Amino acid sequence: MTRTLDTIPTFQAFARKAGLESPITRALLWKENYERQHPDVFSAFNIDHASSGGVTALMRELTNVKNRVIEAAPAMREAIDRIDPLLPGLLGVPAEPAPVHVLMVGPFSTNAAVEPMGDDWAVFHCLEWFQSADAAAVLVAHEGTHAWHQLALERNCPGTGRPPATDLAWTIFSEGLATQASRAAVPDAAEIDYFWYGHPESGDWLEWCRAERHEIAKHMAASLDLPEAVETFFGGGAVNGHWRVGYELADHLVAGLGLGLGELVAMSVDDARRTVAAALQTA
Repeated sequence: MTRTLDTIPTFQAFARKAGLESPITRALLWKENYERQHPDVFSAFNIDHASSGGVTALMRELTNVKNRVIEAAPAMREAIDRIDPLLPGLLGVPAEPAPVHVLMVGPFSTNAAVEPMGDDWAVFHCLEWFQSADAAAVLVAHEGTHAWHQLALERNCPGTGRPPATDLAWTIFSEGLATQASRAAVPDAAEIDYFWYGHPESGDWLEWCRAERHEIAKHMAASLDLPEAVETFFGGGAVNGHWRVGYELADHLVAGLGLGLGELVAMSVDDARRTVAAALQTA
């Protein structure tokens, strides 16, 4: 059964109250009338995704964000209700326990995140980044897969814990798996949406990544032990002017393993790391 925690009505009440206020007053009302009304959500989210500068930008853009959320909220609810029930079957995992999907507005720090929240794993969907209903379905599948995968790891490999965010080999594996799962759950999406979720900044990104795939793989193989490499290939770092180039290669590598989604999910962290390291040598 899909589990959803919807903070959007609280956000909308805040936005109505703060609409005519100055950005400074809006920021105070944000804390009092939104964040503090959902302490479990923001205590979990803010550990890695708080951004005071993002809140400042959000307060300046509040009218635009409020209008975007009006469009986003029903589309995201529909996507979660439609896509999340598909994922356990696709991934070969039990339907219970299930992750919690949190609908929220964040400070422009991420479009979605999977983090522990109390005793649960939560998927935080940040609606200030919403682009379209079609792209939202792909994002729900991708991020939902991360959450179901984490639950499977805890069940299959107790005591393993969550691999560190600086682990490049694991990031390649888990992001490739999530992209492959999103392809299975939403098979008719635009190709670029499996990587950029409707954002218009992609330009020639897909063509460039495919043309440079061998070189990217060489750089990744040489960077497996560098903690900053995840940021370079999957975060805000750029490779020859292109961001997030690791996602295309991760999708290609995991697809090339020739394993079903259930087999991928069942892999231990160490086996996944070794498999990725070997695959990079022949990419």
